[in-house]
Amino acid sequence: MSANDRQINKFNQMNDLLPDQLNENTELISTSLNYLSKAGYQQVETPIIEDSDLFARKGGGELMGLVCTFSDARGQRVSLRPEFTSSIIRLYIEQNKTQDIETKWSYAGPVFRYRSYGQMVLEQFTQVGGEIIGGQGADTDAELISTAYNGLKKLGVKTPKIKIGDAKSLSKLFNSFEISDAAKQFIKSNLGNIRSGSTDQKQLVELAVDSGLINEEGRVAGTNSDSKTLLRLEELAKDQINKPLGRRTPTEIITRLESKGSLVTKKHEFSKAVDFASKLVSINGDSNNSLESAAQLINNVGLDSKFFDPLKSLVLDLANKDVPIGNIMLDFGMVKGISYYTGMIFELTCGNDAISLGGGGRYDKLAANLGGPNSNALGFAYNIDAISEAIK
Repeated sequence: MSANDRQINKFNQMNDLLPDQLNENTELISTSLNYLSKAGYQQVETPIIEDSDLFARKGGGELMGLVCTFSDARGQRVSLRPEFTSSIIRLYIEQNKTQDIETKWSYAGPVFRYRSYGQMVLEQFTQVGGEIIGGQGADTDAELISTAYNGLKKLGVKTPKIKIGDAKSLSKLFNSFEISDAAKQFIKSNLGNIRSGSTDQKQLVELAVDSGLINEEGRVAGTNSDSKTLLRLEELAKDQINKPLGRRTPTEIITRLESKGSLVTKKHEFSKAVDFASKLVSINGDSNNSLESAAQLINNVGLDSKFFDPLKSLVLDLANKDVPIGNIMLDFGMVKGISYYTGMIFELTCGNDAISLGGGGRYDKLAANLGGPNSNALGFAYNIDAISEAIK
C-alpha cells in the first residue's frame, strides 16, 4: 500500500461526536449557559488561536508545557487555547472596561492541552465557564463557588463536592520563614511531589543544595560564575515573578534579588520550611477538622489561629448560599495553578473525589500581567466531557 492509499484517522484524544453524544453535549452546554445568563453572565466568544505570549504570561512554564504552540505563515508563535481565562482578560482589556464596574462574562467551546499518556498526546475537551472581573464585592468568592456548585446540580450531577485551597494563605505562611523568594517558590513548586511521597523532605533539601539554592553558610555560592546555579535560579525566577519579564532577563532579575539580600537562605531554616510544608499538605478533608488541624499547625510556628478566619467565613458564606457544609472539603495541599492564582482555588468533583468536573479560583494580578489595569478577577470552568460521563 502506498502512502497515498493509507487510511487517515483522527488524532488520539481528538473528538468526533456522533449524533447522540453531540445532542447530549449541546444540551449540557445550553443548560449551563442559560443558567449562567440567569446569574447575570453575558456570553462572549474568543478565538481558538491566540498569541503564545498570552498563555506564557498567565501560567509560565507550568501552563506552557501543556500548550500546543507552532509558528504561523508569518513566523509568529501562536497557540491553540488551553483554557479561556487569558483570552477573556485580553478581551476585557481591549474593550477598555471600567474596572470599578463588575463585568460578568460566560463562554463555551473547545480547548486543547497536551496530556501524558505514557507519551505526550494533544487532547481536546469542551469548557463552559464564567469570569467576574472588576468590582469591589467582598463576597464574590462565595458567589462564584456557589454558582459553580449549584450549576452542577442543574446539569444532573447528584453529589457534587468542592475542594478549596488558598494560594494567598500559602504564600503568607511561607513568609514566616527566613528563606528567599526563590526558596519559597522552590518549595511551593514541589508541594505535589511532597504530598505524593515521590520526594521526601531529605531529598528536597539535598536537591536544593545540589541546585545551589542554599548551602551550609546560607548564601548561594558564586551566582555570577556558577553556571549550574545560575541556570537553576533562572528557571525559578521565571516562575516566581508573576508577570512578564519585559526587558529584564532572568539574570538581571536574580542580580536585583541578590542585591536585596533575598537569596540568603540557611539550610536549617529551609529544612524547617520543608517540614512545615510536608505537614501542611497532608491536611485535607471536611472543613471543620481541616481548619482545626491547620490552626494547630500554624500555632506551632508562632502564627495566630485567626489567620484562617477568612477561610472560615468563606465556608459559612457558602453554607448560606445553599452549599451543604458536608460537601465542602478544604485542601491545604492544593497546587492547581499555584503560579498564577492569588487567592482561593477550588476544584469541583464527584464520585468520592475521583472525577474532576472543573474548577477555578481568584487571579487578581492577571489583567496587569497582560498589560491592563489592576483588576480583581476570578472565574471557573466546567469540563463538559467529564460531566457527560459523570451523569451517565
